[in-house]
Amino acid sequence: MKKYSLFIFYLLFAIPQFTSAQAAIIAMIFGDKVASEKFNLSMEIGVPFNSFSNVDDLKIQNGVNFGIAGNLKLSENWYVSPTVYFLSKRTVLLKHTNLISDDAYLNGLYSDTSAKMRVGYTDVHVLFAYQPNDSNFRFGLSPQVSFLGKAKSTYSGSQGELEQSTTKFVNKTDYGVIANVGYFLRSAHEGKGIILNLRYYQGFTDVLKDNFASGTNKSSYVALHVSLPFLTDELAAKNKKPEQIKD
Repeated sequence: MKKYSLFIFYLLFAIPQFTSAQAAIIAMIFGDKVASEKFNLSMEIGVPFNSFSNVDDLKIQNGVNFGIAGNLKLSENWYVSPTVYFLSKRTVLLKHTNLISDDAYLNGLYSDTSAKMRVGYTDVHVLFAYQPNDSNFRFGLSPQVSFLGKAKSTYSGSQGELEQSTTKFVNKTDYGVIANVGYFLRSAHEGKGIILNLRYYQGFTDVLKDNFASGTNKSSYVALHVSLPFLTDELAAKNKKPEQIKD
């Protein structure tokens, strides 16, 4: 069991260049094969509602998180979940912004206009969670580091929409902390379990460069998150009868 755990932890942290499709394949191949009462893999899906600080007239938009996690039971009440979101998109609507390009004519057409900005990251975090006795609630904290992939903005103007790569206007990394409240539905998903999470992220770094937005533009979001564990049929049967679970 130990060698499987080390192998999965290596996958989670050493290959952030993997696509979300590859992540899903890994989870499906190895999921229930390494599952035990102490360790399992899970598919992670979330919808963050993102915002940036110090941006005037910004409108919050929903994004998407998708990845895999390794879930390790440390003791009767404590859990740790190293997680990688191979797909992590944060979206905001900028109501008053200007196109920045080498074409002065286009800059004039798309000045003081609205733009939908989509920033793609690979997120890595390690969630430490506490679950009280005889409770399905879990309370957790986690540091998170986000590595920039691509950023795009779609500007709206009198001539229609214009899409521009804005990767050069976004800093390469973002880091912060996550606070999480989860509720474990043991008997759901045919006993395989589902964990519903309400999550808040607060970034500590400046996301947007000064030539795009002034001030310190820290990222934050509230997310609704679902964790789908991969468990064996035997463990699923025990989940349907919690009184039979033994540490």
